[in-house]
Amino acid sequence: MMNYLIRASNLEGVRTAIASLGGDADGIFHATGVSEKNLGPQDWFSYYRFLLLLDEAARATGCEHFGLLLSSRQGIGVLGPVGFVIQQAPDLRSALRELTVHFVHHNQGANVGLRIEKGIAQWRFSCKLEGMAPMRQQEDLAAGIGVNLLRLLWNPNWSPDAIYFQHSPPTDLHPYRKTFNCPLIFNSDSLQMVFKADILDSPLDNANPQLHKLLEEHLAGMRRAYPDDYCGHVKHLINQALTTGDCSIERVASHLAVGKRTLQRQLRNYDTSYKNLLEDVRFDIAKRYLRESSGSLTALADMLCYSDLSTFSTAFRQHHGVSPRDWRKQFDSSTGRPAATH
Repeated sequence: MMNYLIRASNLEGVRTAIASLGGDADGIFHATGVSEKNLGPQDWFSYYRFLLLLDEAARATGCEHFGLLLSSRQGIGVLGPVGFVIQQAPDLRSALRELTVHFVHHNQGANVGLRIEKGIAQWRFSCKLEGMAPMRQQEDLAAGIGVNLLRLLWNPNWSPDAIYFQHSPPTDLHPYRKTFNCPLIFNSDSLQMVFKADILDSPLDNANPQLHKLLEEHLAGMRRAYPDDYCGHVKHLINQALTTGDCSIERVASHLAVGKRTLQRQLRNYDTSYKNLLEDVRFDIAKRYLRESSGSLTALADMLCYSDLSTFSTAFRQHHGVSPRDWRKQFDSSTGRPAATH
């Protein structure tokens, strides 16, 4: 099974939603292997485990519509930079198009798309783990966030013409009718929200062309820096783990919801190893530090989770043919900058 990642901002409101239902949030998080420790909102963790978390929260609290309840507690801020850029779009069509293009920066395990046919717009959500993880709560969460997003961007009183769910009808339809205020169709072949396409050309009140351009460039840069492939996913997590002081393979494997041996086996399929990826990330950070900072090499070695400066210097020399100190001097010489003082 492919290990996709999702931003930790998606955990916003989960604990309070569980608590509002009288549930044991600590027990639910522990049971599904989701650890919030050292996770900032823009850090990554396993999408598979997130889906398990939603499902277990629904089961443990007895709330069949937990995902729908959670959608009311997650604003546009949960989308991070993606949310910022679509708020600055000139019109609703541009906003939804950009959500489609940039959604990978928020969730690597799902897709959103917009299709227009004969004046009818179909907004769709699909999961790459369908058939491999419980999806009912994710469906409700995605539908709730989708409707709330259009209400925020365009009209707070808006409702779609219909929403199609893949899952079976819930026992209690009242929360769904209250949230969506539109016809609801269950046991469909896909999750989609249907509405008249003429609203797509509606201008957005808060559009800021200059800020919109800057944010678009930022997201494009992120996509170039972090390709959407498995080794790229692992590098994301290594970079994230270095900031905590624990970049062990066990820690990274836990965020991918796999064991150490499974991660090693998967990386062999890509003709690489955890050690190689760790060193790639370390040396990328090291070179940026040596180019841009005059800070001490001891601090750099500690930042990169080496046991001491000597170990870091030896590894750097083996990889680059010169010591970190000499690499910095060469860089200073080639750019005309004065060599840093140590």
